[in-house]
Amino acid sequence: MGWKEILQVVLFLLSWVPIGMLAGYTVLNAAPVYTQDFSIYNEQWNGYSQFRIAIEDTSREVRSIQASMSVLTRENGSAVLCITGPVRDFSLDATLVIFTHLLAGGGVLIADDFGTANSSFALLNSLMGSMLSGSPLENLTRGLLSFTGGVLVDLDSYDPIKEPRMPIIRDFTNPYGFRSDGGAITQGVTELHLNWASALSPYCLLGQAGIAWSTPRSWCDTAINQSEIPSPINETWVGSLPVVGAVDFSMGGSSNGGRIVAVSDPSIFTNDMYGQFSGNRQFAANIIEWLSRSDTSQPVIFCEELLAVPVYSGEFFFGQYLGRVLWLSSLPYISWFYPIITAIGIKKYLPELKKPEIKSVSDVFLRRGQTYFGERMSYYRTEGNYARVVKMLYRKMKRGLRKQHQWHVYDPKKLFELMQYKDHKLKQVEFFATIDRIEEISADPNMKIKENEMMELFFFMRNIQSLLIDIR
Repeated sequence: MGWKEILQVVLFLLSWVPIGMLAGYTVLNAAPVYTQDFSIYNEQWNGYSQFRIAIEDTSREVRSIQASMSVLTRENGSAVLCITGPVRDFSLDATLVIFTHLLAGGGVLIADDFGTANSSFALLNSLMGSMLSGSPLENLTRGLLSFTGGVLVDLDSYDPIKEPRMPIIRDFTNPYGFRSDGGAITQGVTELHLNWASALSPYCLLGQAGIAWSTPRSWCDTAINQSEIPSPINETWVGSLPVVGAVDFSMGGSSNGGRIVAVSDPSIFTNDMYGQFSGNRQFAANIIEWLSRSDTSQPVIFCEELLAVPVYSGEFFFGQYLGRVLWLSSLPYISWFYPIITAIGIKKYLPELKKPEIKSVSDVFLRRGQTYFGERMSYYRTEGNYARVVKMLYRKMKRGLRKQHQWHVYDPKKLFELMQYKDHKLKQVEFFATIDRIEEISADPNMKIKENEMMELFFFMRNIQSLLIDIR
């Protein structure tokens, strides 16, 4: 078995790993455990299971993306996409999907902390540049969305039992009088509890469209790992900072009707923070209601492929395999190529439609007293060493030609002249190409060839034998 065959076996086994893992869960009656932060299936304190259940209680369908965000294009803008706590950068196609979804009128929630996804927003900010004309600060606006990084510290608004790095937001106004949501997202919310949050950059559009702000005595502490809170003297972001921003691109008669909400703390929606504080629950419900335009038929889709998915989970393997397939089959500009690529890819693995029916190759050549030849032919065919079969047939054909026509040396040119006399339709180029292929295989008996090629060469040599050797 060569390295190609070994590689094919390994890939085949790996392709069944996800199905095998899920089948194992079913047979053993064991449910998979989701431990990754911000997963809608994680029932621990750091999961989103309560948030998911609350959404489902409003008659909305909740889904998760495990492989490729490109599947969102199938919704044609009639869905709410939730990207929460990403630990991986967005791929190029993911950024294009978000942009396309917004253009189609869809809703997007992005909840990040410490600016993890800032590098991923560079392309999105560039694509959305033409849609920032409604910015309250006009030329001072720097892109659609970016996060300040660091931990938000608020000395004037926090739970005294805890610390300033767990601030309580009570300011739900906008200093520029710019509220795309019309107050819908913060309706019924008096307090918003954060847990080691960041802040939106005041220079990005969503920061300037902020609907929830910290107090003036706050800053973003970049010394995240220190137990004591240092002085804000050397910090860049100091003062009242936005932690939630919302923009409706359909305002002002624009045809680009998407809605987007940015939150600087994905912990707001965790089971711990969501379950403790009614303000967080109301805030979460308002976001889904506003982004879906109160349409309960729109599914809410959480992008879990960007979370820290464990490598031993079935979702990780499905994401690795299906991500490539869904990327090809979902994006509108390349999806029609997918059937062609698939057909080309599996063509070599499909069985032959018809195979020549012959009991044994040796039946044609085997004569009385030549049992060794027949035995070797059968052995090589059984072992799949078709190159040696071709070599033996060619060697036997040359011996027969020399004997029958009294040649001292076998000459393919003489052979062609004789064959052309017998068969006037014989083409010289094809004839010598076949002879060259036979000689190439004969020179390397260990060459890997397919059985159908061996059979074609066999019938070619049998034709020569019947016309030039087996004559009376």
